Amino acid sequence: MGRAAQRAERIREKVPIIQVLADYGYYVDPEGDDREQQFQCDLHGDGQDNKPSARAYPESGSFYCFACGRSRDAIQLVREKEGLDFSPACKLLENRYGLPPLPWDGGPREATPEEEIREALTPSRTLEDERSRVSRLLDNLTREKDLLVETTLSLWEAFDKIMWVHEQGRIEDRPAQEALLRLRGIVMDKLKEQV
Repeated sequence: MGRAAQRAERIREKVPIIQVLADYGYYVDPEGDDREQQFQCDLHGDGQDNKPSARAYPESGSFYCFACGRSRDAIQLVREKEGLDFSPACKLLENRYGLPPLPWDGGPREATPEEEIREALTPSRTLEDERSRVSRLLDNLTREKDLLVETTLSLWEAFDKIMWVHEQGRIEDRPAQEALLRLRGIVMDKLKEQV
């Protein structure tokens, strides 16, 4: 199970859906958080609900609105009410209901753009370190970014040329490293545009 799924599962288990609904002003009884309850849903149409069209299911940590025709959990409710994406909605719920951050399992994780920039601005010790770093940055930059094909190809072509010249023994480590640093500068400019 991935980290996002773990966070969602923990919120469903630890944060009572009835309490979340009550905190958002829905007419539910927070003392009766272990039984199903009907309430008026304002997430459809014009935001008015003349009769209770939604039903909360504490056992699953969710509710279903018969007018909307949708099932939601606390995370989805927060996303719709606050206009947040998944991760910020989880963070809001974790903070609001006192859930500590999940411990990191030590497995690999994808670096944020800010972490990539910070790492890229730290000088490396060897040409091989620099080659690995720039290769990783280029891969991250070009994999799922909205770049023109020509831009992507020119970045990889410049990287390949630098590495070919170095592998042929035509330049010393220092000039190759300086060329990689220049290329890294281009990559960093593109990464900053993505942040």
